[in-house]
Amino acid sequence: MRDICVLSAPISSLQQDKICRFCAFSVYLSSNKTDKITTEIMSYKKFNFEKLAQQFGIVQKKQHLFPHLKHEIEGSPVLLRMIEIGMASPITTEKAASEAFVYPIMQEIKLRNVDKIELFSGENLDGDKSKELNGECDFIFAKAPYAVELKAPIITIVEAKQANLDKATAQAAAQMQGARLFNQKKGTDIDTIYGATTSGTEWLFLKLEGNVIYIDVERYSIQKLPQLLGILDYIVNLY
Repeated sequence: MRDICVLSAPISSLQQDKICRFCAFSVYLSSNKTDKITTEIMSYKKFNFEKLAQQFGIVQKKQHLFPHLKHEIEGSPVLLRMIEIGMASPITTEKAASEAFVYPIMQEIKLRNVDKIELFSGENLDGDKSKELNGECDFIFAKAPYAVELKAPIITIVEAKQANLDKATAQAAAQMQGARLFNQKKGTDIDTIYGATTSGTEWLFLKLEGNVIYIDVERYSIQKLPQLLGILDYIVNLY
């Protein structure tokens, strides 16, 4: 919000000039502060695969991530009802998709593994600000049951996107690299971190291992909910 100067008494032109200069400087500082905050929040979104390769040597490969997985889980009556309501509602924004589908699915997995993991939503993940690896993540699973603030090790990151899921993979990969550095800073480095981009109804999984980000060749739909829940449950129980 811009600062406003109110002049309540007659003043000289010199005084008025000084006051106006101060107002302009205050507006400049406020604007710069807002721009800085916005830049920090948007940092992960600024990454593409070329930038990831240049800064961290990360390359991308396509792979079947779960070729032999037979683990399936039936959704609870509460989850099924929430998805039914979501399918009958107008989903026109990423926020709406997150609330209708993504959060209920993530919460279902958290409740099934309540003594193993904690779910965080909308947390700022500070991997390394000097490398622009900081900003907000939609959903994070951490192997830190009952934690009240974000703790390591982070094992899975999910980014909700209404647009093309493929275009969101670089941002998700940057967040996964940020999670790796976050874990290292906390002394809990792990070899493999999973992630996903999702529209809510369609999910695309990723795996960061070494300097390779593996992008699944398969897409998973909530129309096959037991399969999707099985994959998420399988991931959190790898650690």
